[in-house]
Amino acid sequence: MPMVCPRCATDVTAEALYCPYCNLPKPKAGFKLSAPSPPRKPAAQVVSRKHHEPYDRSLSPPRNKKRKIRLVVSSVAALVAVLSVGLYIFVVPLVHSQGAEPKLALTSLDRLQHMPSNEPDLTIDARLSRELEKSRRVGNLVGYQGWTVHPIKGTKTRVLLVFAYREVGNTEQRAEWLADLNANTFTPQTALAVSVSR
Repeated sequence: MPMVCPRCATDVTAEALYCPYCNLPKPKAGFKLSAPSPPRKPAAQVVSRKHHEPYDRSLSPPRNKKRKIRLVVSSVAALVAVLSVGLYIFVVPLVHSQGAEPKLALTSLDRLQHMPSNEPDLTIDARLSRELEKSRRVGNLVGYQGWTVHPIKGTKTRVLLVFAYREVGNTEQRAEWLADLNANTFTPQTALAVSVSR
């Protein structure tokens, strides 16, 4: 007697381990026995699925079109995300930079170092190096910072050029010049800078 699959109601032989239609594994209790089949209709009245009219795809939107739209939308979103990150990393810092250009500032520092000092035949750099060496010989030198360039907030044409060293007693010797990058002028700001400059 034929058995029936509980999922799809397909006739299954007693020896089958899987339903031939839906691949349901054989339940532990086995497939159910099929009920007596109703009398069959004459062959002329039975309509098989193969003889139905073909499926009309124009009635529902095709899946490929939806998939293409989804692919285009996700591609555009990914492109916008990548461009946004690139803009944030590379362009925003350039727009928001408030300091002077480093190349101009270093050129200005080099120009100041090679300017003549108040002593004949000595540049400002040589004169400050001599002051540093004198402090070291006396035993007052604790730390040495040397030349640094500090940007001035709100302007791109001016920087502060500083030569600094620390002596015993936590006293800092600082020579500062305000450098105008456009006019190539250097204005001493501290007593040490005034005493070294011409």
